[in-house]
Amino acid sequence: MTNNELGMIHGSACAARRLGDALLRSFGQTQITLRLPDPSSGDTKSQLGLEAPTAEDVQISPARVEELGAEGDGRRQIAVSISVTSLEPIAKMYGVEDIRAWLLGFEGVVQGEQLMRIVGVKVDKFLGADCLFHLIATE
Repeated sequence: MTNNELGMIHGSACAARRLGDALLRSFGQTQITLRLPDPSSGDTKSQLGLEAPTAEDVQISPARVEELGAEGDGRRQIAVSISVTSLEPIAKMYGVEDIRAWLLGFEGVVQGEQLMRIVGVKVDKFLGADCLFHLIATE
């Protein structure tokens, strides 16, 4: 089935995504940093763990960061909301089609000097289009 068969207005996905961007910008012009592991270069030293694996930091804006209550074991937890229009161009550069799965493969969210591990990703859809990605990250 296509969007038109479901009664969608052509171009409504663009409007829904712009709405998601506007919502995030209304919280302020926050930028977050996600740490993406670089793929192994294939040399023996990196595969044996003799050299530290490399990673790349990716800055994304607009975003919203919300402190959540601490987990039962006292670890800090945050929720990060990111616009799909901010993520799609970056995902395209890496040849990624499934952004949700890709985000789960990141090393985490950089908060100050701390790297917080991404433990969950939820996608908000509006008018049938992915609009916002919500990440949950813990210490």
